Amino acid sequence: MQKPPKVVAITGAAGYVGTRLLTQLEINPNVGKIVAFDKSPLPFPIHNISYHQLDLCPPRPPGTSKSKGAEALSPPEETAQEDERKPPTPIEPMLRRHGVETLVHLACTFRHTDTYQDWATESQDNLAMLGSIQESCKLAGVKHFIFLSSHRVYGTFPDNPIPVSETAVMRARSGDFLGLASFASDLATVEFKNKQDQIGGDAGMKVTILRACPVLGYSDDHFRAEHVFPHRFLSAGENPPFQFIHEVDLASLLEEVIQQEQEGIFNVAGEGVVFLRELADITRRKLTNLPAFLAHPAARISARMGKSGTGNWNLNTSRYPIIMNTGSVKQTLKFRFNYTSMEALNAFVNYNGL
Repeated sequence: MQKPPKVVAITGAAGYVGTRLLTQLEINPNVGKIVAFDKSPLPFPIHNISYHQLDLCPPRPPGTSKSKGAEALSPPEETAQEDERKPPTPIEPMLRRHGVETLVHLACTFRHTDTYQDWATESQDNLAMLGSIQESCKLAGVKHFIFLSSHRVYGTFPDNPIPVSETAVMRARSGDFLGLASFASDLATVEFKNKQDQIGGDAGMKVTILRACPVLGYSDDHFRAEHVFPHRFLSAGENPPFQFIHEVDLASLLEEVIQQEQEGIFNVAGEGVVFLRELADITRRKLTNLPAFLAHPAARISARMGKSGTGNWNLNTSRYPIIMNTGSVKQTLKFRFNYTSMEALNAFVNYNGL
């Protein structure tokens, strides 16, 4: 017996990945309705959608203020203070009213670049929002929660396994603020998944975590382009490899996860790699090679001056790349990536005129 069309909710729907996913689901006959949330308006109209423009981040407790900067963010094992705010459930009535079965959580309070941000505050805000969304899903009877995470949760260390599988221990490196923020939200979702697995049966919610490498494609966001690929790359002399995924492939994969109702944790990256020297050449950026004992002070000075240094990778990430094994997503979902890492990069470069 054929299942009725799904009702799918998306947070962060007006963002880079969200808008691409909306165009995929809009023409999917197995999706009966889309319920979307974002604090920004949609850039273009979407058919058969209920759009709610609101800020999903719960308000901070009275008397709290922003932290003094990125230095306030500690590695997860050193973070002892809990956020005292109790996450409300602002979207639970809307999820329940529309009969949402699947929610794709793409909203995030921090930017996925290594540019300077108030990392401590943004990370805590992101965790509060994540908890609020998960609680809303439980109360509304949502059956499947899908979370887009980052490859940075595996950490940037000299002994990184290549490639790294989903069974590898997550570990965040002190000073890698993007990695620490990503680690915290991924860990919270893993704990949420474990609780739902313990409930089991129809009462438990299916949880899927997709750990993706940088997403590229047909984006004309020049701010993002400049901070993902700054005008100068800094290297400690190595020529490390990087993975990318095309936005079309990521949207197609999310669509498959929704349709197959597949739970689990999966690494997500396009086929092949792009080496740093190739990257600098294709993006027409300068590549400065320095000995390690000079490269690290130069990167710190660059960061304090408000410059992005190595773009979407801090120097440790450039030296110790995170290359993921994607065999699990291919075998379990029978998914095939249509674009290589190099093709995703070229699409982004050509579309932005870099």
